[in-house]
Amino acid sequence: MSNLLEYLCSQSFIPEYQLGWRWSPNAVAIWDNRCTQHYAVMDYPTCHRKMNRATIVGTRPY
Repeated sequence: MSNLLEYLCSQSFIPEYQLGWRWSPNAVAIWDNRCTQHYAVMDYPTCHRKMNRATIVGTRPY
């Protein structure tokens, strides 16, 4: 892995660059996988989470 790629991957562990989402009834979250990293945390043990995945045809990522 190149030094640049290692550096960029290491940035995802910095809390200031992360978004923590608190689920509530009828909440919806959408993100663009072309430009973000996603890591689901199992922090909703008593709740049911339903996910649907959609792939949208669009422009090429940066």
